[in-house]
Amino acid sequence: MTAKSTKQDKSTDNATKAAETIVAAGQETLRGFAKAGTEGYEKAFADLRGKAEGMGQGYDELAASGKDGIEAWSAAGAAYGKGMEAIGNEMMSFAKQMLDSNVAATKAILGAKSLNEVMDLNSDYARGSFDGLMAQGTKVGELATKVAQEAAEPLNAQFTASVEKWRQNAA
Repeated sequence: MTAKSTKQDKSTDNATKAAETIVAAGQETLRGFAKAGTEGYEKAFADLRGKAEGMGQGYDELAASGKDGIEAWSAAGAAYGKGMEAIGNEMMSFAKQMLDSNVAATKAILGAKSLNEVMDLNSDYARGSFDGLMAQGTKVGELATKVAQEAAEPLNAQFTASVEKWRQNAA
């Protein structure tokens, strides 16, 4: 019985060792599978997190660009308003000057002693009015050009900055 018992013990030991080897191999396979799955999920979520952060950054850049655009339009509107105020003031000054000139010419004509003097005064008045009108037209044209340039300046700067950002992002 001892020999049989020893043979059975060896068989049992061999079977136990084989079972342990199989279990260890199975456990190692499961660990490897779990590790690979975990690494895959971590990589996938890291990529997803990176893309989400990139989208957030893109939104921030878009919001900043919109804010810059609004600020540029606001600055352009302020420059336009200031320029139009200057043009309006210039026109009112010219209107006052012309009214004073009209009153002076009317007084001079009413105080004339002869028809020739009336004709000369009227001719002088018409020439002065025409020259004043031409000078005023030139002055208002220059002011309008200046207003347009000053109003366009913030818009041009913002557009140039936006194009530069787009160029850098595309590169």
